[in-house]
Amino acid sequence: MGFFVEEVPKPDKIEHSSDIETNIDNIPEKPTTDNLNKNKGLDVGTMNLVSSSLENNNDINIKNIRNVFIEIDKDSISNMDLSQINNVEIDDVVYIIGDDAYRFANMFNIPVSRPMSKGMISTENIDSADILAVMVRELIGQNEDLQNKPKCVYSIPANPIDGEMNVIYHQNVFARIINSLGYEAVPLNEATAIILSECSNTNFSGIGISFGAGMTNVALVYKSIPVITFSIARGGDWIDLNTANSLGMIPNKINAVKEKKDFSLTNFPTGKKKERRIKEGLIYYYNNLINYTLKNILTELEKSEAELPEELPLVISGGTSLANGFIDLVKEQINQIDEFPFDILEIRTAENQLTAVAQGCLVQALK
Repeated sequence: MGFFVEEVPKPDKIEHSSDIETNIDNIPEKPTTDNLNKNKGLDVGTMNLVSSSLENNNDINIKNIRNVFIEIDKDSISNMDLSQINNVEIDDVVYIIGDDAYRFANMFNIPVSRPMSKGMISTENIDSADILAVMVRELIGQNEDLQNKPKCVYSIPANPIDGEMNVIYHQNVFARIINSLGYEAVPLNEATAIILSECSNTNFSGIGISFGAGMTNVALVYKSIPVITFSIARGGDWIDLNTANSLGMIPNKINAVKEKKDFSLTNFPTGKKKERRIKEGLIYYYNNLINYTLKNILTELEKSEAELPEELPLVISGGTSLANGFIDLVKEQINQIDEFPFDILEIRTAENQLTAVAQGCLVQALK
């Protein structure tokens, strides 16, 4: 199906979250110009799409959309009032998108669909790229000044070391979408963006680990230059799916428990029996994901002949790392490793794990 962004109808309603705390310390100090302020950072995540831009007063504006949808049966549409629901119609098919799709799915105990899977555009629905184009346009807008194209730096994963996927199609589809909106599309490795956002105090050097929904991305960066980048094909969705399969449930029910504020990776005997079982399963798979990631980091560092600095910070980000106690599990497992290839200056989370990648993309866009 041929597709151009301008032909896709705008959704009836999209809500954004713009009240998220952001880290402005690493934004380069440059004279403010209209064109510079049109530059955008875009985190293309499996669970959330997040944009970042610089306002005229140098405040950072963050917008995000949950990257999910459900298809509405055509026979049901006549009986539904969609005026207050985020939805879009593509080729006579109506999709509820964003947080509304997530709420409806949990209400009716049905799984949500994702336009992305395992960090890349999903092959499950032919309209995935079209739905993503609508969401991207709502986040970054249409640039009308084609004489001066602003940059939109967007995140891409590294090729997974434990899978046969590659990022070529994914990267180029998003480049096409962004370019058609009047921007110069510039890709940036996802984990590298974390270091640009969080490590100005170490000359933009460190190891960034992005525990996302679809993948876990890792980058060793030295003075803004990525030295080693790779991903593994496990993330928050892998945790949800395996926990769900172990308990005979659907993954978004598991995710709903995982996102509760009282969920902790260091304590599961709370709540009713079903919830306790879910929490127990989540803890086991979180531990497995962290262990698997650290083993692969060691393997890739040992294979590399790069001269490593004596000390580097290790910065954790991504939605999967938001669970209470996550950073404690990382520190605990690192302490069990006999010898790391370099001294770890510190182990910490990004100032905001949901926006760090988008902000790192913005830092790159403003250079």
